[in-house]
Amino acid sequence: MDKRDYEVFDILLKSNRLTITQISKHMQLSNKTVSKSLDKIEEFLEGSELSLSRKPKIGVSIIGDKTTFNRLYTHPTEQKVPSTKEERVQYLCFNILNNQGYFTLAQLSDALFVSKTTLEKDMIQVYEIFDHFHLAIEKIPGKGSFLNIMEYERRRVALDLIHYFWGQNWQIINQDGQFLHLIEGIPKFAQVFVNVDYLKQINLILQDFTSSNKIKMSDLNYQSLILHLLITVERIKDNQLIGELQAPDRQANALLESLILDLEKTFDIQIPEIEIGYIQIYFDQLNQVSTNEAATEERIISEMIFEYTLLDDPTAVNALARHIKFALERILNKLPVNNPYTRDIKKNFPLSFDEALTLKRKLEKQYNLFIPEDEVAYMAVHLQAYREQLRTAETKVEVLLVCSSGKGTSQLLAARIKRSFPEISINRILSVQELYQAKITEDLVLSTVNISLPAENLLIVSPILSQVDRQQIQYYLQEGQKERLRNFEFSRLIKKELIFLDQAYQTLEEAISFMGEELIKKGYGKAGIIESAKEREHFSYTSFDKFATPHANPRYVKKSAICFLRLKNEISWGSTQVRFVFFLCVKDEDPQQLEKIFDSLLTIIDENEKGYLLKGDAQQILDYLKEGL
Repeated sequence: MDKRDYEVFDILLKSNRLTITQISKHMQLSNKTVSKSLDKIEEFLEGSELSLSRKPKIGVSIIGDKTTFNRLYTHPTEQKVPSTKEERVQYLCFNILNNQGYFTLAQLSDALFVSKTTLEKDMIQVYEIFDHFHLAIEKIPGKGSFLNIMEYERRRVALDLIHYFWGQNWQIINQDGQFLHLIEGIPKFAQVFVNVDYLKQINLILQDFTSSNKIKMSDLNYQSLILHLLITVERIKDNQLIGELQAPDRQANALLESLILDLEKTFDIQIPEIEIGYIQIYFDQLNQVSTNEAATEERIISEMIFEYTLLDDPTAVNALARHIKFALERILNKLPVNNPYTRDIKKNFPLSFDEALTLKRKLEKQYNLFIPEDEVAYMAVHLQAYREQLRTAETKVEVLLVCSSGKGTSQLLAARIKRSFPEISINRILSVQELYQAKITEDLVLSTVNISLPAENLLIVSPILSQVDRQQIQYYLQEGQKERLRNFEFSRLIKKELIFLDQAYQTLEEAISFMGEELIKKGYGKAGIIESAKEREHFSYTSFDKFATPHANPRYVKKSAICFLRLKNEISWGSTQVRFVFFLCVKDEDPQQLEKIFDSLLTIIDENEKGYLLKGDAQQILDYLKEGL
């Protein structure tokens, strides 16, 4: 079997049953290609304790004790071919960065087992990322493409990309009384720049150095420094030295001598003066960093969180304040941030995202800087995690969640599981290292890492909890599909006089203006509601999955209602094409009522594939919105 076949095999091992179409969509392959891989898997399993079941109109599954697959699965999992767009873009960035010669799109397409069309779409984002870092991919006819970069710059770009993709994955662990900064979740293709064993050794050396010399630095700059030292050590070990004329000729001062000597002794290397000069630059910047730290004092941030969000628990407030402090340091030091779940967070946690937007505006005014939407989404995760704690729904199944990614992503996954499955209680969230030192008492283990626990009920899920993942969990819980009904809080806001179908507008401004005018005319809104809703869109678009949910400040609302508009044709709403608009005109609802309103709204969005809103007339849509399926 080749890499693609092992990928299909891996997906089947993690699932109870999938159709060929589901597999092809997940891997972005044709059904024919997946069928060929299934033929190879079936042949591969012959004579083993496992077998492949292929039933038309039912699906494909692995039959037998899946814990035996380790004896068969000799293909190294770390060589797994990236399957999602996000993973492919990360792979392409590091593949191109580490390639010191020419490459072609055909070579990249073959390596990823994707079509030329899929690769070209992925490369659009790759070009944007390199452009963000002021780099260009050049092309020479007859030879191929190459990254136009000086050799010594590769280290800087590698650091930038690690921060960009996995900056939220740093964890601080206590090992024998020393606090080690380790970055998790970095895939094999990027580990050419990150040797975990070296990272631990450099941690210990740097901690001794900073402690003995009473040097203070922020977590952000400490982490940047250990990554810088790591890549320096690896380049020297691999005899990939920087040319003497490519960097400032600067020798280390007396303070750095002990650090240099410890590094040379530990790794059996000799650090050239040119490399010492780069290390010196980091320490020269520490005075500037301390000024930035003073500007982001946690106490001030905590006071703003208490004032502008629902958080009232000191522990939760302090956790969010520390996160914001770290985020502001990133912004002040001009480090990029990438949150692959921003769109998902906006869709699933709209109340928390709106709260985070309010906090963003206050922080921007306080510190005179701009906070990007990806950072706002991370703040919303913290707010949502606390919001979920306030829910009192009874639970039936205790779950242990295992994540290799950062705490923010873990909290997002836990919150999504709780929202999708109220009968589940997340008892603990552990890293893989913590898992193997812990006693498992929970009913079910959900893991984002491909691990084996033969004695436990285990399901492998993705960090964003895909539809396939939800089906796996639902199957485990052994519950039939229940009839979904609207809650009272949502139903009472639906009015027949506020349902408008097949209206032709060209812009989001026109759509908001029409709906706002109708709300004012029918006594639900006040003058200013249109401008307020447009201003909210200016901060962050409320669009996702062909839907938009504009809303205004409650002071422009006379009485609560929801206005629905089905557009004649899709219109651009930010980066999304929108066909359905829910104008949320809410006034005095408390947080619990708002939660229920948005729960029903999210259910409607999830049901959209069934076409109820697209096909129905006004009465049918009224009944559907008020009563559910």
